[in-house]
Amino acid sequence: MQVRAPADTAAVAAVDPVRLVPLLLGAARAASPARQRDVVHALRVAGHIHS
Repeated sequence: MQVRAPADTAAVAAVDPVRLVPLLLGAARAASPARQRDVVHALRVAGHIHS
């Protein structure tokens, strides 16, 4: 997770968003608050999460 750009993480989620988004968010949360924020933003921009 730390070697991938947040946009790359969002692209990975496109394969199976229902299964992968929670896993990716958990990994980002474990890495750091800043990483979690960046990944959440990228997933929102990609349309994988709302609100």
